[in-house]
Amino acid sequence: MLRSMTCLLLLSLPCSAADLDFLVKPGEVIGPISPYVYGVNEMGPPDLNTTVRRLGGNRTTGYNWETNASSAGADWHHFNDDWLCRDNYKYKDCDQPGAVYRQFVEENQASGMESLLTMQMAGYVSGDKMGAVKEEEKAPGPRWAKVSFHKKGPYGASPDLKDGVVHIDEFVNFLLSKFKKASEGGVKFYSLDNEPALWSGTHPRIHPEKVGYWELLNKSEALAVNILRLDPGARIVGPAAYGWQEFLTLQEAPDHKELNATFGTFLDFYLEQMKSLETRNKKRLLHLLDLHWYPEAQGAGKRVTEGDISPDSIEARVQAPRSLWDPGYVEKSWITQWSTGGKPIALIPWAKEKIEKRYPGTQLAFTEYDYGAGNHVSGGIAQADVLGIFGREGVAMANYWGALKPYNQAAYKLFRNYDGARSTFGDTAVSAACEDVGLASVHAAVDSKRAGLLWMVVLNKGQKETLQGKFHLDGTVSYKSFESFGFDGASPEIKPLKKGGISGNKFTYPLAPLSAILIVCRTQ
Repeated sequence: MLRSMTCLLLLSLPCSAADLDFLVKPGEVIGPISPYVYGVNEMGPPDLNTTVRRLGGNRTTGYNWETNASSAGADWHHFNDDWLCRDNYKYKDCDQPGAVYRQFVEENQASGMESLLTMQMAGYVSGDKMGAVKEEEKAPGPRWAKVSFHKKGPYGASPDLKDGVVHIDEFVNFLLSKFKKASEGGVKFYSLDNEPALWSGTHPRIHPEKVGYWELLNKSEALAVNILRLDPGARIVGPAAYGWQEFLTLQEAPDHKELNATFGTFLDFYLEQMKSLETRNKKRLLHLLDLHWYPEAQGAGKRVTEGDISPDSIEARVQAPRSLWDPGYVEKSWITQWSTGGKPIALIPWAKEKIEKRYPGTQLAFTEYDYGAGNHVSGGIAQADVLGIFGREGVAMANYWGALKPYNQAAYKLFRNYDGARSTFGDTAVSAACEDVGLASVHAAVDSKRAGLLWMVVLNKGQKETLQGKFHLDGTVSYKSFESFGFDGASPEIKPLKKGGISGNKFTYPLAPLSAILIVCRTQ
C-alpha cells in the first residue's frame, strides 16, 4: 500500500528527467490532523490563523507570578528583573500578580488561540528585580523565593509577598479565577517547566547541580497532581526536553548510567514511571510527551539552523525534515555520526515506539523547533514540509520557536489562510506519495466537515529543475477541477496561481524549483 513515507516508483512507465509522478488516495485515511500542530511561541500577524501559543523558554523557569520578576540566568548575566513583563511582552500592570500570564492568555483568547503555560518546578524563582545575581547569592537565599506546589490553608485574595514562598497551586487558582477551567474555555495546557536537563547550565543560581531522573520525576508528579487537583480537565505537557542528549540521558544526569542499564534511555524511564504514577494517583499525569527539536543536520559545514543559504546548506535544510519520519534517510550530523551509528533518526516513529511500549495513549508534541533561514525560500519549504509531516504523523501539538520570518509565515498561510479568507487545509490526512522524496514532498488531506474537496501541499525541493508533476487521484470520488496557490524564491507572498480541469482523476502541474504549491481539487 503506497504511503507518503515511502520512496517508491508509482508507475511502471518511464518518464523524462523533469517528470515526477504523484499518487494520492483520498479514500485511504491516515488519521485526523491535530489543529494544534499550527502553533507558535511568539505572536505573529493575525492572518496566520495560528491555533495555540506557548509561554515558555528559559525565562519562565525563574518566573515569580506574585511579582512578575524573572531570571535571565546564564542567558544574560544572571539578571533578576521585570524584563519578561515590561520589555519582552510590553505588558501593563506589571506590579499586579500574574500579569504576564494573565495578559498572555487574554491575547490568545482574543486571537482565537489556546494557551500552553509553563509552570515553575526547578525549586526557586526570582525574589527581586535588582539585577545581576552573584554566584555566592545562589538559592537558597534572600534573592530567591522558594517554590511550593501545595499551599496549606486557604488561598488569599492576593498572594503573600513577604513569606518568601511562591505557591504554584495558588497560581493555578489565580488563573482559574480569571479564565475558569479548561472545560469552560480557560487555559487548556500546562507545561512541567522548561528543558530541565539544562537547569544547571542556564540557571546555575537556581539549580546549580545537574537534575537527576528521580528528582525530575518526583517534582513532575507533585506539580501535575496539584494542577489537576484544581482543574481535572487540563492537559499536562512534559518534560520539554531540549534535544537529543536529553532524550537519551537527561544530559548525562548523575543517575543516567544506572537507570539506562534498565530502561535504555531517559525517555523510556520517564514514560514508564509516568505510567506507574497514573496507577498510584488514579489519574493520568502526562498527556503530551514534549520534545524540542533544532536539527543538527549540516550543509557546507554549518547547521541548517544557522541560516546559511549556500547551495549545500539549502539542500541540507530542505532534506532535514525527513529525519522526522523517513526510515531510509541519514542526515549529516553528529547525531548520526556518533549516536545512531550511521542509522536514520526517524524521530517521530522512534518516540512513538517508546510511547507504545512504555505509556500507551500519551500523545507527542514538539513545542519548540526551527529549521532556520526563515527569510529564504528554503526555510519556507522546510517549514511547510514540517507542518505537513506533523499533521500526517499524528503529532498532537507543535510550536515554532522565535519570531516568524516572511517565509515561515508563508508556510503557515499555505495551511491556514491560503486565500486571504482564512480558508484552511483539511483536517484528515490521506495517503499521498511521490516517486522520489528527495526531489519533492506531498501532503494531502480531506475534511470531515467539507465534502468534495481535496488539498495537496506539493514542494519542489530541487534548486534548479522545474518538475512536471503528473498527479493521479486514485479512488471512487471523481474530481473535476483544481485551483492552486503558492510561493517561491521570488516572493514569500501567497499568490493564486492556476485553475484547471481534471479528467479521469489525472492532471499535470508544473512545479518550479524551490516552490511550495497548494492544490485544491473539487468534485464540482
